[in-house]
Amino acid sequence: MTSWTEVTAFLGSNATVFRILAILFGAVIVRLIVVMTINRVIARVVADDVISTPRSSAKTHNARLTQRTQTLGSVLRSFANWVVGAVAIILILGELGFEITAIVASLGILGAGIALGAQDIIRDIFNGMFMVFEDQLGVGDKVDLGDVKGVVEEVTIRITKVRDTKGVLWFVRNGQIQRVANFDHKLR
Repeated sequence: MTSWTEVTAFLGSNATVFRILAILFGAVIVRLIVVMTINRVIARVVADDVISTPRSSAKTHNARLTQRTQTLGSVLRSFANWVVGAVAIILILGELGFEITAIVASLGILGAGIALGAQDIIRDIFNGMFMVFEDQLGVGDKVDLGDVKGVVEEVTIRITKVRDTKGVLWFVRNGQIQRVANFDHKLR
């Protein structure tokens, strides 16, 4: 009986630590589930396109859809990481004794202040979303973004990574991209 009492006393005295560990574990699990779901949807979209396209144009259309789907998947995974991380941090702060409603209200006010001060970041995010949704560029495309020319390696919510012919990897903020010349974009 003494050992059970000691175990319950230990768990009771360290309950906050265990709840924080549970939040972190839950955040990792939720992130894994979301990323796996995004990856499955990407794979299904690509697989469905192969079945539904006519044989004559399947190769060109399928390659472009695959690139666009990978790009959207990259943006969605990045967004999911930010959301899961923010929720986990808020929950952990709540476990540490901070008032969650005050934190959320403060974040709203802070968000408005940051929005005014960080217009470049917001511009990067919106430009990145529009470039992806408008299919201006995708992973694997040969592009000319003004000062940078090369192959798109990754498009995230804030930046586009382009590798030039010399092998240099350029990180271009999406808000700085004024024009996109896409040499691989085919008319449909």
